[in-house]
Amino acid sequence: MKNFLKISVLLFVVFFAISCQKETAKETPKRSLLILVKDKSSSISQLDSDKEMEIKHLTRYLNQNLIENTDVVVMDINSHSDSRTNTTWFEYKAPKVQETNKVQSKTQQELEQTLYQSKVRKILKATQKKIKQQMYDTATSSNQTAIVELLHPISEILKKYDKASICVYSDFIQESNFRDFTKGEWAMPNKEYATNLAKTDFDRLQRQGLDIDLSKVTSFDVVTPNNPQNEQHYVAMPFYWDSLLGLASYNGIINWQKL
Repeated sequence: MKNFLKISVLLFVVFFAISCQKETAKETPKRSLLILVKDKSSSISQLDSDKEMEIKHLTRYLNQNLIENTDVVVMDINSHSDSRTNTTWFEYKAPKVQETNKVQSKTQQELEQTLYQSKVRKILKATQKKIKQQMYDTATSSNQTAIVELLHPISEILKKYDKASICVYSDFIQESNFRDFTKGEWAMPNKEYATNLAKTDFDRLQRQGLDIDLSKVTSFDVVTPNNPQNEQHYVAMPFYWDSLLGLASYNGIINWQKL
């Protein structure tokens, strides 16, 4: 009887250990997202030289941020920024791994890992090419620059992800029916004016029933054209976006860059 109990306990421990190993193996990695936004409004230059500089910046950005288990969504800034069709997805699909019950040496394991990473790099390289084609091969133009309107769709997208990074290629000058910077005091005169305007606009969004939560966003990059005529606009205007994104629970800073 004692031997039977010992065997039973031993079998229980073995099965429990196997069960824990299976659960660990099945644990899915955290889901990350890159949100790439391209301004397609008529206020943005479509010169080949500007396009070339943007693509160079985008390549560097993707090399740093497009990694394994990361999905990408491309969105446009235009007259219909908040449209449900304003998303092009590039979902990461991991390379297939051939399972084996054979005991492998350390050298065999390292070789398999090297081959796996090589497949991952090929997938990411192919994805980069598709992203650039999507963002730059079609030269469309819009008469509005609806940036604020993107916040709610982005907030909805974030619900199924653990974290996200956003990179926007735009002058970030809002010109739409919701808010047109150029029809107020322009350039914005000071920080107080900019932050008050942001609070007004965020209240308007809430009254429209649009709940916006950007707390999962870990970085927010804005890459603006190198246009000296616009320099005066970037003195107070950034305070508007700092305030608006802060009200939407973004806890970081906006990383402003110029081509």
